[in-house]
Amino acid sequence: MPSGWWKVAQRRGLTYRMVLVGGVMAVLMVGAFALLFMAITGLRDAGTVARHAKTALVSADRLEKLMFGLDAESRGLIVTKAPGFDRYFAADRAALPAREADLERASATVDAAQARWAHQIVQADSAYMRDYLIPLTNAAKSDPAAARSMLEKGEGLQRLAALRNQCESFENAQRKIAAVSEQEAIDAARSATVTAAISAAGALLLIGFFITYLTKVIIRPVRHAALVAGGLAKGDLTVRMPETSPGEIGLLESKFNTMVGSLEVSRDQLRRVADEQGALRRVATLVATGVSPTQVFDAVAAEVGHVLEADHSEIIRFESDDTARVVGYWNDPRVPKVMPPLNGHWPIESGTVTATVLTTERPARMKNYERATSAIGIWSHAVGIRCVVGCPVKVEGRVWGAMLIHSLENEPMPGVTEDRMQEFVELVGTAIANAQSRSDLLASRARVVAAADESRRRIERDLHDGAQQQLVTLALKLRTLETTAVAPGQRRLREHISGLVHDLANVLDDLQEVSRGIIPPILTRSGLRPALRSLARHSPVPVELSTDVIGRLAERVEVAVYYTVSEALTNVVKHAHASEVRVDLVMEHRTVRLSIHDDGRGGANLSGGSGLVGLKDRVEALGGSIEVVSPAGGGTSVLVEIPLEPAESPLAKGASAPPLVSRPFIGL
Repeated sequence: MPSGWWKVAQRRGLTYRMVLVGGVMAVLMVGAFALLFMAITGLRDAGTVARHAKTALVSADRLEKLMFGLDAESRGLIVTKAPGFDRYFAADRAALPAREADLERASATVDAAQARWAHQIVQADSAYMRDYLIPLTNAAKSDPAAARSMLEKGEGLQRLAALRNQCESFENAQRKIAAVSEQEAIDAARSATVTAAISAAGALLLIGFFITYLTKVIIRPVRHAALVAGGLAKGDLTVRMPETSPGEIGLLESKFNTMVGSLEVSRDQLRRVADEQGALRRVATLVATGVSPTQVFDAVAAEVGHVLEADHSEIIRFESDDTARVVGYWNDPRVPKVMPPLNGHWPIESGTVTATVLTTERPARMKNYERATSAIGIWSHAVGIRCVVGCPVKVEGRVWGAMLIHSLENEPMPGVTEDRMQEFVELVGTAIANAQSRSDLLASRARVVAAADESRRRIERDLHDGAQQQLVTLALKLRTLETTAVAPGQRRLREHISGLVHDLANVLDDLQEVSRGIIPPILTRSGLRPALRSLARHSPVPVELSTDVIGRLAERVEVAVYYTVSEALTNVVKHAHASEVRVDLVMEHRTVRLSIHDDGRGGANLSGGSGLVGLKDRVEALGGSIEVVSPAGGGTSVLVEIPLEPAESPLAKGASAPPLVSRPFIGL
């Protein structure tokens, strides 16, 4: 195929190539079949000529024999005068026109020259018959002597010899024509065989070429595409097809690779969304469980750093003195650890991301710190930070702080990064609001407990200074009356007064017991350990007490521990049917841990009565926790942890709230 055609075919599509190759194959096949047809036609024509030549040969031979027969019959009639020769002569004479017509018809099928030659022979036969044999035969019947005289002259033999020579020449010519035609037929047959073989071989070669071409440009790429599709179905999106095939197959490979690339991009986007949603769920779970804001801030900083592929991330709070303070941060372990910047506290200066976020309440970014003059800008340039993106953290609609991410090499994608950060900062705002609400709730509960304790102390003081003193005075007056004012003979009155004094003593004892239940004096005077030993001694159920607390604790802690043990022992007596109680009190890491366990019937829970609920409120108001484990038939365990100092919320660090915040936060 000319190179120009092939270049055009390469520029065209695979369809054009297939049509072109198919056309070439069709032309070659048509040519081969044309040659074969010509060979077969030549074979057929040569056979026809040979057959016609043989037919003419036979016709000439039969005509020659008929002429010799007529000559012999005329001679026999002259010599023997037998009438049979006359009949034979008449019959052969009648057959002569048909034999002459056969010769001319057979010769005409050979060629025109043979037809003319045959016509000359027929004319010579007719002339010989007309001019010699018929007159000779007629003379033999009417004048035998004249007939013999004609016969003796030899004219007939000469003309018959000439006629024989002419017939033999014609016959030899027909034999030659037949031989030549037969040779041509043999050559044509051989040529047809060779042409058929060449055509078959050419057809096979063309078919093989076509199959090879189809295999190369269609089957092999399609098979490879099937293998690649199999890998794609298994989740391998890194597979690609070589874009080397021509025409439509090459276009298919290109489109397939484009599709796989799109799937890979979609997979990566879906993975990013899934990672982001997973991070949001984890942070939301932390917020919902009410963990401390510090834990939430560190978790959010880590999740944002992972999701946005940042090198550093931090959450800052805007202070009222125009400074920023880090409350949570994360540092990618693969890069140098530089967080938190400037020891976590720096001034908010104009031209920085923090200042822009604070003043505009919108996301901001900065990607060039080479000419920075602010403290945070100089620090950023020194540690190699290339880009910083910040988003405001809002609480109750006002800016509280900001979330920042740092990049050392690649600038985060504009717009997308801020949008993705926004979802996290909303959770941070929720966590801060929750922490504020929790802080307010704890403070409220602490105030309620403190007010209740103060009321208890006031009631105990009023009972001690009021009712108890009056009852003691009344009892003393009755004793004085009994000894001084009652006559010796008034025994009944004396007994009545003595009974009144005894009743007053019982009332006083009961009142003292009530007073001790409100705020036990031993707890106030001697501390927690003696007070717990007193509870253990007065318990109807044996109590094994173990405590390593030395010295006095904060009053609120001592009161909470005392009432917890008192309520637990009361529940054991009333409900547990236990034979023994163990009380352990230890102090670890500035936390008091109280454990109360009995071997009773179990089944207790914090919501089962007002006593345990009150204990829970009291303990949690101090920032502690209480847990009751009470399987049926397995006894009851009460576990209490109370910090010696109130948990300091991150909201509380720093003086007052920044100007944009509506009210001061106790926390963060």
